[in-house]
Amino acid sequence: MKDTVIIPWNNIYLEAIRRFGGAPGPIARIGAIMHIAMFDAINALSGNPYKPYLSNLPALVEGADPAMSAAYAARKVLQQTIDTLINQAATSPGGVPNPFDVYQVNPGFDSKSFLDDCTKFFKMTEGESNPSQKFGEAVAEAILLERENDGSQMANDPPAVEFGFTPGDWRETGSGAAVTPQWGQVKPFGGWQTSQINDFLPTALNASKFSNYSQLLSSRDYAGQVKEVQRLGEARSKERTREQTEIAFFWANDLNGTSKPPGQLYTITQIVAKQEGTVQSLLETARLFALVAIAMADAAIVAWYVKYLFPQANNQNNLIRLWRPETAIREADTDNNPDTIPDRHWQPLSATTDGTRFSPAFPAYISGHATFGAAHAAMMRLFFARDSISFTATTEDPNALRDENGVKLTRTFTSFTEAGRENGRSRVYLGVHYQWDAEGGFESGTKVGEFAFNNVLRS
Repeated sequence: MKDTVIIPWNNIYLEAIRRFGGAPGPIARIGAIMHIAMFDAINALSGNPYKPYLSNLPALVEGADPAMSAAYAARKVLQQTIDTLINQAATSPGGVPNPFDVYQVNPGFDSKSFLDDCTKFFKMTEGESNPSQKFGEAVAEAILLERENDGSQMANDPPAVEFGFTPGDWRETGSGAAVTPQWGQVKPFGGWQTSQINDFLPTALNASKFSNYSQLLSSRDYAGQVKEVQRLGEARSKERTREQTEIAFFWANDLNGTSKPPGQLYTITQIVAKQEGTVQSLLETARLFALVAIAMADAAIVAWYVKYLFPQANNQNNLIRLWRPETAIREADTDNNPDTIPDRHWQPLSATTDGTRFSPAFPAYISGHATFGAAHAAMMRLFFARDSISFTATTEDPNALRDENGVKLTRTFTSFTEAGRENGRSRVYLGVHYQWDAEGGFESGTKVGEFAFNNVLRS
């Protein structure tokens, strides 16, 4: 049976993201719940050739169709999770609207009307007599129940240690309050527990060598990291090449109106699934997207743990919530490092559609983009049993460079690893990350993707 439902519903999810916005962690969580529900419904109605995600699935309903059951499951998950996220944003400390809306959700987004419009194509009828609806929604309810109170509801709670307490510690840069500082406490999806987080932590920034800000900021390592992004990531840098600028904006996709970093990687998944013939199998397409979704959801959890809670969340003498390059460069006269040069007017290349320069509203180490990209690359490499698959990827970033006809430039890669590495490196060119953010993210993301592939949805 060919895929007639997974990619269409992935596209509905991506369009919803474009319209309601939000932060990377919550967006990745929604995608994971939706694709898990779709996989479990299809897998169960196919005789469970793979181990289901949920150990206690609802009873099968006679006459339920795999594809239609998955569609009903997806619809229910999307409506409930989107509405919950909007309600949380309206009442949480980090959800107060501000003029800078890159990570704000759209409180006026009507998920029911949106989904009603999107689902006309599927001819989804309503009623207890519909076996596909009954089974699909039951599966959705089961995974939603399993994820209830998973820590996401407390994502915007303030941290134990106030931000900006010393040079080096992250502080606001003008792009809003800290986004989802407790996301690293969310329950993982990929077959591990929060108590196992140490298995996924990066080593790019040596936490034993630099256990506090004083040691870190005065080091040669730190000076080298800062000076590189100061040269290559400045808004009007003359040292950054045209291709590096292209790379920077190609992978950005931070702005509302795009499908965000996870969305770009889902689009790559679609491209490769069609190219490699995975879409000829409904079940295999469902499994691929569920695995990718799980990897990216866990990538967000690990990255946000490192950003806000590493190495010790409640100990300001052993806590690295690294400030963004723009702060490091502007306030270099406070770092006690003779090799850094302050520039009070330095701005990153990263920009909104009106040209306002900005850095993402969360700590630098590790890069979320790099972690997402590496988790995705690892999962794709393992699913397809090889890394060297060539593909051409696209971007939605409004600042992406265009050809002579005004068409956004695409980029072609010869392997998943190449794309994942470039994703992380792009953040240096954009002026919002240091290279060790990219290296640490790639390390953690790879571990996350490999663990998920080896532990969930196995045959």
